[in-house]
Amino acid sequence: MLDLYTWQTPNGTKPAILLAELEVPYELHLVDLTRGEQKGLDFLELNPNGKIPVLVDRDEHVGCAVVFESGAILQYLAEKFGRFLPHELGAKRAAVLSWLYWQATGPAPVFGLVKRFARATPRDDAAFGHFVAEAKRLVGVFDARLEDREFVCDEYSIADIAAYPWFEALAKELPEALEGTQNVHHWLKRMGHRPGVKLGMRLEQVKRAA
Repeated sequence: MLDLYTWQTPNGTKPAILLAELEVPYELHLVDLTRGEQKGLDFLELNPNGKIPVLVDRDEHVGCAVVFESGAILQYLAEKFGRFLPHELGAKRAAVLSWLYWQATGPAPVFGLVKRFARATPRDDAAFGHFVAEAKRLVGVFDARLEDREFVCDEYSIADIAAYPWFEALAKELPEALEGTQNVHHWLKRMGHRPGVKLGMRLEQVKRAA
């Protein structure tokens, strides 16, 4: 039995997207960040860092596994179910893992800071400008990678799932950061049409359907 503890954030929706794509049953537990539930003692037993998402896998064959950090959860599930991550060591697997963790160390923190400084009152224009410039650079890197590719690593993978919520959020928060990046725009449209992506991005809908 799988239990996912998460909330409606870019990092929080990544595992929900993958679980929807895998079409495996799981129990969704919404951890209300606006009420500080991620700092409660029960949640801290799952993740001492007090961050969502967290996956708990109660597998009768391997025991109880607790996985936190969105990238680790995506890799764990992809390996458990044998989909969206090449199994064999080699160039294809290396590419997926490289772009998975590129997203975690580049777009995720930078795009998050763009949103933070964009909404800050008063706004630190110097800091905001710095992170906008870095966000545009990262979008350019991604756009170049997508040249002549439908997905980040040719075949649909957890690298796409990891990147989509953050690029989708940036497109809404700062659409000018994506100007002139037609490959990214086409990829966002392609991703947004996938049923699993649509479902995973709407956690309240997942909860109602359970």
